[in-house]
Amino acid sequence: MASPMPHAGMEESKTAEDGAAQAHQSPQADCKNVPGADRVLVILKTGATEIFEKLPEHFLTLFRCTPNYLIYSDLEQTLSDHPIHDAIAGVSDHYKNHHEDFELYRQLQQYYREGQDFGKLKGDGGWNLDKWKFLPMLHDVYRKAERMEPKIDWFVYIEADTSLSWNNLLLWLKRMDPSKPHYLGAQNVVGETTFAHGGSGFVMSRAAAKKLEDGRARGGEEGIRAWDEKWEKLTSESCCGDEIVARALLKEVGVPLTPSWPLIQGETVSSIDWTHNHWCALAVTWHHVTPSEVDTMWQFQMNWVEDHGWDTPYLYADVYTQFISRHITVNRTNWNNLSADRKLVKPSVSSDISPEEFHKLPAHEQRGVDGFDECGAACAMDPNCVQWMYAPGRCYLGKDIRLGKSDDREQDHWKSGWVQERVRERRKTHEDCRRIRWHG
Repeated sequence: MASPMPHAGMEESKTAEDGAAQAHQSPQADCKNVPGADRVLVILKTGATEIFEKLPEHFLTLFRCTPNYLIYSDLEQTLSDHPIHDAIAGVSDHYKNHHEDFELYRQLQQYYREGQDFGKLKGDGGWNLDKWKFLPMLHDVYRKAERMEPKIDWFVYIEADTSLSWNNLLLWLKRMDPSKPHYLGAQNVVGETTFAHGGSGFVMSRAAAKKLEDGRARGGEEGIRAWDEKWEKLTSESCCGDEIVARALLKEVGVPLTPSWPLIQGETVSSIDWTHNHWCALAVTWHHVTPSEVDTMWQFQMNWVEDHGWDTPYLYADVYTQFISRHITVNRTNWNNLSADRKLVKPSVSSDISPEEFHKLPAHEQRGVDGFDECGAACAMDPNCVQWMYAPGRCYLGKDIRLGKSDDREQDHWKSGWVQERVRERRKTHEDCRRIRWHG
């Protein structure tokens, strides 16, 4: 590992040994001064019921390198000396005091006054409340950003279970013009709206954020009230706050989503499919990550920067080499590798298939449900199959490489395997990344 930073009181004249130690100090020592870092504002959205579980890891990792960041929740509070802003504060009392979605919000205020444990309020109410945070949060963030110097060029929104690559993000944003209205994220669709999935993270340029605020401010104070009333009503009718953001940007100020998957995406290292879609692209975000996974990915990127500098991005191919390749060279017991493209199941195990349908399957597929090796043989007979997993009476085949995870503590237990020759062929096919994928 890198040598620690010298103490401030050390003499200015250094020995050769001191100079060598400085030359190899941790990349985190300089990470706030990377070109462009001071123009990026990272906004993390979370909830009070999970804040003590998920937020602290970000202070130990990402926020050590971001000159500018804001944290929003459904309760205004202070965590150590870090202010947590109430994303819902700007919602009208009409909804906060009476709408069923705000039942958790009202309970949180009471628990806070009484000094109770917020964690006991975990449940479905957090999802219903979450959609109300998005648009009011964007408005409040812009107001706060206007007071920052230097001016913010990029607004990067993540959640508490999002892992963000700081060096890849800065290299990616450097290739775009913040004076143009960019709205970037992993595309999702609800109804007629294509929107950036919030948990995967999304990015807005200064121009896009300003357009949204200018649209809201049309007509002065009366215009702002009319805007808020309109979008609060639409939020009450929508499933998702990230969908509301996209609709407001497109319908009100003409800023569409620029699809940015797979740079921004919603999988973990364990669940993602390792295909040509990802291989040569920058890995900017991961979603549904645990605090320990946030830490692991942070250590990986800091080691990468230490070896390659801040001007070299790492790709999904590099993540595969570090985290996946060595773990899929052997069969794994009590392991679910997420194979699900072809499901072979004994009729006695599931009513989803009748005995008549089962007996129409090729003989090698029928045998596949009899044992792990037989399931592997069924995979080998399918030219598109690269991995399989077996549980008594069940044989699932997968066409894409995935790592999966241990099911040691789950009710159902699987044994997983990978066809090594095909894994090597896939990797060889994807090996050469002469052209980096910078866009979705």
